[in-house]
Amino acid sequence: MASIYLIGGEHYLAEEALDRIRSEEGTDPLAESLLDAAAPTSEIVESLSTPSLLGGKRLVIVRDAQDLKKEQADGIAAALEDPLEDTVLVLVAAGRTKLDAFVKKSGTVVTLDAPKGRKLVGWVRQRAKSHKLQMDDRGAWALVDAVGGDLRELDGAMEQLAVGSGAGAKVAAADIKQAFPRLADERIFALTDAMGERRLSPAMVALRRLLDQGDEPLMIFGALAAHVRRLIRARRHVDGGARAVGAALGLPDWRAERMLKQARTYRDDELIRAMNILARADVEMKGDYPSPEVALERAVVEIVMGEPATSAR
Repeated sequence: MASIYLIGGEHYLAEEALDRIRSEEGTDPLAESLLDAAAPTSEIVESLSTPSLLGGKRLVIVRDAQDLKKEQADGIAAALEDPLEDTVLVLVAAGRTKLDAFVKKSGTVVTLDAPKGRKLVGWVRQRAKSHKLQMDDRGAWALVDAVGGDLRELDGAMEQLAVGSGAGAKVAAADIKQAFPRLADERIFALTDAMGERRLSPAMVALRRLLDQGDEPLMIFGALAAHVRRLIRARRHVDGGARAVGAALGLPDWRAERMLKQARTYRDDELIRAMNILARADVEMKGDYPSPEVALERAVVEIVMGEPATSAR
């Protein structure tokens, strides 16, 4: 009987699962047939019914299987009722298919959800081991913040680090910032923009990520203070639109549009109060307040919400 698989979920993980199936089933690379949902039913059925010329296992891959029509699904199911023993069918789908029930009954369903948050950090650390790198949580967060959440790009970045650092190397947050400086620097904008747009939840997530990846609280504080000062300057030119804001702050058009939008979310008195909140936070970070991190969190909450925070946690 043919082996039947349905792979769904994150694209990069699906490709890895497909490679594992090739290895475990021992399919013949010269007898591989790659199709998609646009292929005629007759072509798919013929691929399932044609033996390998060299006698090995034939692998038939149907991508975008979620788009298969009923006629195609019925044809595939009929062909698999009396299949060649050395045929392996893999359906790769981004959603539900008309063959879900058939595969659950007769084959194997593989669902691969993209890891997020701390699960993504765990995935990065585990993948780092496969590249013979040593990486802690801060390093993993730094890599995610520098490169983004795309698994293929993360894996490529770790391969780059492995080539540059050598097998067994310990990779810290500072090493990642040095290796990917432009991308890492851009991540501070996730915090300043969220604060400027008064979106508390994204602002707190961005702040926590910066702290977890090892960014110094005083460096983050400096970025927040600089952004509030820019908003105060932008407020003076909101009536002139994005062009006036861009000319006053020396910003490109796309950035001026964003700064204009943020400046309009605050009143003048709220921005003055924001500077006072940051001045207090500066004293707290250098004094006996529970921690610089808590001082920063409280400041962000009070600026975004426009009212005192009883607790930032």
